[in-house]
Amino acid sequence: MPLSTATLSTASDPLPIGEYVIDAERNVSYVITAFDEGTPANSRTRTYHAVVSNDAATLFLLHEGLSPLDLAGTLLLSERWQDTALPHVARLLPAFHMPWFERVVRHYVPEVVAPDLMSVAWMNQQSKKQWEAWFEQLVAGLDALHDCGVALGLKDEEGTMRHIGVNATGAHWRNLGTLVVLSDQPDAAYADVRALCATFAHTRLLEAPSHIRFALHQAADPAERMSAAMLLNRLRRVAPSSSTTGCPTHVELGWATSPGMVRAENEDRVYAMHVATAAKAQGLRPILLAVADGMGGVEAGEVASDLAIRMLAKAVQDLLADAPHPSAEVIAQWLPETIRTINEAVIAEGNRLGNQMGSTLAFALVVDGRAYLGNVGDSRIYLWRSQEADCPLIRLTKDHSLVQSLVDAGLLRDEDRYTHPERSLIYRSLGDPKAGISDALEPVTIQPGDWLMVCSDGLWEMVRDDAIREMLAVAPNAQVACDRLIDLANANGGEDNIAVAIARFW
Repeated sequence: MPLSTATLSTASDPLPIGEYVIDAERNVSYVITAFDEGTPANSRTRTYHAVVSNDAATLFLLHEGLSPLDLAGTLLLSERWQDTALPHVARLLPAFHMPWFERVVRHYVPEVVAPDLMSVAWMNQQSKKQWEAWFEQLVAGLDALHDCGVALGLKDEEGTMRHIGVNATGAHWRNLGTLVVLSDQPDAAYADVRALCATFAHTRLLEAPSHIRFALHQAADPAERMSAAMLLNRLRRVAPSSSTTGCPTHVELGWATSPGMVRAENEDRVYAMHVATAAKAQGLRPILLAVADGMGGVEAGEVASDLAIRMLAKAVQDLLADAPHPSAEVIAQWLPETIRTINEAVIAEGNRLGNQMGSTLAFALVVDGRAYLGNVGDSRIYLWRSQEADCPLIRLTKDHSLVQSLVDAGLLRDEDRYTHPERSLIYRSLGDPKAGISDALEPVTIQPGDWLMVCSDGLWEMVRDDAIREMLAVAPNAQVACDRLIDLANANGGEDNIAVAIARFW
């Protein structure tokens, strides 16, 4: 029954243990079993532990406000999602109000309490994979709350832990009595993300894959304004349905090119396309990534690079036209023959035009989960395995250049290649009758989580390998990665034409 005037000395007194709170519209009576210790003193909002009078097995948190404004965010979420469960967010039941005495009305939102397994000791015994799953689930929960127009309004690590529950179904947000309306406090969404990341920054996530750790520490930065949606996108760059072994099931492509900040013309050419096949291939369609860096000046270098890319694309289409699954032996024979044919065509075109033109060529043909590589000159092919913790950017090709020869001979430090006065000299290129050939490169097995990148020296000379890797680690997709790398190369000087093609597999 309602309290009497004798029970409450003022209109703001907390309810005593054993008191009944009645939802008259639904004919449900809640019995107060405890006062939540996390409720701030003298607060206009309170949280009680409660059970339903005829079902003591189901536990509730009963959120109370002295006016609707006190529970504005909680009421908003209750009204919008009373019939639908949000992912990784505790369920709120429909709001109600109850008159007490002297025309005093209090407002309530019940929250269903799931049995908790969480304790610091128990959580610390769980695997890093379990921590990764919890973290992603909580970010997804924040994203769902923010989409509904509310935020938890987290301030610090201690407050964050009060709102996290973990049980057999995973991690979820609870204690939803003080939700903030984002239209009133838009920065509360960013504060939620920062507080969550700060809480998890010293957990087993230190052993997580590099892209997760990078996103975690970046989002925890007080200067960052990263939304939950942005963070979730970065965590899910490797699709959760994919394993880190076996063949990938999806791929996205990106490419970009720029004349740079110094040269007026762009002699670089880039190609990133799915290859059409007459027969329907099983699994991923074949893809071709290629970059050609033309040499010889205007109306020469651009002709050579353009011819190289067009002939390579046509040769790949011819190879796969009738047989979308060529064997490794067939491709191993096709690859040097194709480069030789392209080289002869560049020589012939140069003779016809009276130009001493040439081009580098680096390409990766991905067929049936394997990348077959070709390289002439100093354009490069890189692999980054984002699914492996602390995996560096792996260079799959060796530059055919003077400075690379000096590095190999121990006469030059690798880091000095970027400032060597003869760094532009290469000893292999298309257009050279004697040296237009590729190294015999072993094919690379592609795994879910891999990033494959082909680029000209205009990129890798302006953006060092570690910086490329960091850019890939935060890029939401392959095209954004390409665009940002071009921007970074130009910001660092843009001394040459720039071209880059990227494939991201999952």
